[in-house]
Amino acid sequence: MNMQERALMEMRPTEVAVPQQASGVDFLRVLRRHQRRLIITFLVVMVLTALALVFIEPRYQATAVMRVDVEESGLQTEDETAASIRDAELRREHQIETQIQLLQSRPVARQVVRDLALHDDAEFNPDANPDKKTGWDRFLDRLKFWKGDAVKATQTPAGTVSPQLVERTTDRLLEVLDVAQDGQSSFIDVTVTSRHPEKAALIANKITRVYVKTQVEERQAAIRRRIQTLDERVTELRDQLVSTEQTIASYRRSHGLDAGAGSQADAAQMGRAAAELAAIRGQRAESERRSGSAGQIMSPLLADLRSQQATAQRRLGELTTLYGSAHPDVLKVRAELAQLDGSIARESGRVGAQLANEASAQRSREAQLAGDLASLRARSLNDIAEGVPLADLERNAQATQTVYLALLGRLKEITRNEKTVKADAAIASPALQPTQPSFPRRTQIMGAAAAAALIFGMIIVMLSEALDTQVRSAAQVWAISGLPTLGMIPELPKSRRRMPTHLRVIGQPYSVFAEAIRSVETRMGRNATRATGNIVLVTSPLPDEGKTSVSIGLAAAAVARGRRAIVADFDLRRPGLAGLLEDTSGEKDLLDYIRGDAEIDEIIFTSSSTPAVHGVKANRPAPDPGAAIASPRVETLFAILRDRYDLIVVNTPPVLAVSDAQQLARFAEQSLLVLRWGRTTPDLLRSAILQFGETLTGVVFNRVRYRKHARLDYGDGIHQYHRYARDDQPYALLRNPLLRLRGRRSELA
Repeated sequence: MNMQERALMEMRPTEVAVPQQASGVDFLRVLRRHQRRLIITFLVVMVLTALALVFIEPRYQATAVMRVDVEESGLQTEDETAASIRDAELRREHQIETQIQLLQSRPVARQVVRDLALHDDAEFNPDANPDKKTGWDRFLDRLKFWKGDAVKATQTPAGTVSPQLVERTTDRLLEVLDVAQDGQSSFIDVTVTSRHPEKAALIANKITRVYVKTQVEERQAAIRRRIQTLDERVTELRDQLVSTEQTIASYRRSHGLDAGAGSQADAAQMGRAAAELAAIRGQRAESERRSGSAGQIMSPLLADLRSQQATAQRRLGELTTLYGSAHPDVLKVRAELAQLDGSIARESGRVGAQLANEASAQRSREAQLAGDLASLRARSLNDIAEGVPLADLERNAQATQTVYLALLGRLKEITRNEKTVKADAAIASPALQPTQPSFPRRTQIMGAAAAAALIFGMIIVMLSEALDTQVRSAAQVWAISGLPTLGMIPELPKSRRRMPTHLRVIGQPYSVFAEAIRSVETRMGRNATRATGNIVLVTSPLPDEGKTSVSIGLAAAAVARGRRAIVADFDLRRPGLAGLLEDTSGEKDLLDYIRGDAEIDEIIFTSSSTPAVHGVKANRPAPDPGAAIASPRVETLFAILRDRYDLIVVNTPPVLAVSDAQQLARFAEQSLLVLRWGRTTPDLLRSAILQFGETLTGVVFNRVRYRKHARLDYGDGIHQYHRYARDDQPYALLRNPLLRLRGRRSELA
């Protein structure tokens, strides 16, 4: 690293402070930079909004609240599933949505139009009041006339309203009608917008009443139609039932069938007969068995006789044992036994005959019961065969009777409820006359307009900032190139541009211009690598950046500090230094010296107004500037100037136009790049640095508009400098003998 580069690196962090501001601070600076655009945008939007609010006709909204009688499915139980609850909620939403659609249906709106005669209201029918027609309505009227619709509209009889007019009015009413559910509740808001508050409330209430009345009338009409249908059906079923019962009665008479229990009664009777027959058969068998076995025939008398017989036999045995068989007592007992045996025989015969008679009677009863049972069975089978058609008739009669009774009960219920029918929705709260317009809401609109104006203004500010690609601040220069900004020279008013630069620097030392030039010269001198003979090259990216004025100003500032300074004009394509320094010397110039036609003292001139400021002039453009600069005599020239002067300022062509500055940079210790404030773009700056190809000492902004720069708030140190510097104390050159003395010494040298 050479000494020049080391000096440059040492200067950057001390001379130019580029603080890393927070994004919020940068944003505020951007706002201040474009505050005029922001304020103008805000005011324009607010004024336009206020004017629009003045011309907008207010609208009023009145809202009537309807309550929907939602069908409930009963109390919820723990067994209810989520699906059933969801289905119930969907049914509820469907019911409310149905009521909303009915409230804003055309039949309801059409009835309101007719009841309130809205077709005669200019708000809903501009034809009712031609004076209040808008330009658009009049245009549509002309269009209808051209199409022939106006002729058709006038063909309605006097005193009647055409259906087309009613439908158009209905359309306008539906446009200002809004029906919506109130949140998730069972209430519906019916809102009407109108130019007049009383009309809005009147129409909203009328819509709800017409809806309720229409729904009640429609339900009553439906009930009456249902009653008529049921009555006709009940009469038909009654006639059918009577006819069927008459057919059943005739069938019973013709077939001798009783209207009793029928087959069930016959079955019961046959069951009783069969049971009785079985009992008789058992009794008969018992009687036959008893009559067939004499030993088993028993009766009370026979039992007593047999008891006496046993007693007599026992006595006979005892007496025979005691007295023998010939004893009279034994004989007496034997006689008693013989008598008892006869009595027993007679009694057994009587009882056997009685049992035989009973068995005979039981056989007769058994035969009778068997015949009766067979007769019952035959009759039952006959009744079953003949009762099949009867059963069919009875079933038909029973079914007809069931349907008849159900429809008759339904008819009585519907007839009873005909007078108590009601709509699914009721008026919960009638619409009240609004006291404030719903549109335009001036406070909200102005607030929204203010927010929109700020947003729009911010967009314009951001776009302006994004589209502003000019380099205007030291921070931008540092961010783009890493070069320090050594000074910002102000732009002079047109009235003050007539004064030469060197006179302004020396004659007005307290001016902003002089202070800026001195600041650049001081920084250059502080960072110079040589005490004397320091060569400073001045160039710019493009022409008209002000590099020649800066070159003259640097030399004048050095002279004002007591240093020896000279300006060498190496812009061999557009030379102009001699005219700016008020040259009065001869015709010899730099080109003559390079060709060897002049000596160095012949081409150095002094300013007529400021003799202390010297210059090397070029009176005419060079045929080949590159070859002239490459001449060895140029190096000799700079060597001589180093010996004679403390500061040699070399004015060169723009770096992007030609390569002269690059060729001359090898002679200079320091190089300045002059940028015209608000004109040079970042691309031009980067291109100039790359094109120059050598180390630049720094950048100088020229023609800076200080007040605008301060207003744009770029954070540079010159924001308030114009308030401190003064332009009201010019120093006349004749009142400064020191400068004249220095000029004479330079001439002698």
